[in-house]
Amino acid sequence: MTTMTCAFATRSRPSTGLSDPFGTVMARLRRLPIRDMLLAASVVLTASAVVYAEEHLQDWIPDVLTIPDDAEIVTDRAIGSTARMFAITTGADVDVLFMDWEESLNSNGFPVSQGADDLLDRSIEFSGPGIANAKIIVAPTTDGDRNTIEFDATLN
Repeated sequence: MTTMTCAFATRSRPSTGLSDPFGTVMARLRRLPIRDMLLAASVVLTASAVVYAEEHLQDWIPDVLTIPDDAEIVTDRAIGSTARMFAITTGADVDVLFMDWEESLNSNGFPVSQGADDLLDRSIEFSGPGIANAKIIVAPTTDGDRNTIEFDATLN
């Protein structure tokens, strides 16, 4: 059996006399918690952007509609440039809410129209500035004390 008496050769870069600033920075980042802090900051900023988007109503919804404080957004969709769908859940009394909304819309330049089927279920159909037609309905509920209110619109 033969035994090797010399050390293994190590691979090294030829010396240029200049230091490698990128390699030095990367080596320091590996040792310092800065890398972890940067990762945490990016996660927090991304989560903040998602929460901000979820907390705000679509811009086409008239300002005259007072959204209940306990409202939670469950659907928020834009299809193409004109179709919009939006849904919230709330524990508020929807009969009172719909009466207030209908009065507010009518008195602020959003004419409300009632069709034969609108009289049977709780719904509001309206149009106005920037809105070709929109409908607000109370969806069939399965969640005990909370009601789902759906907004559908076709924009101009």
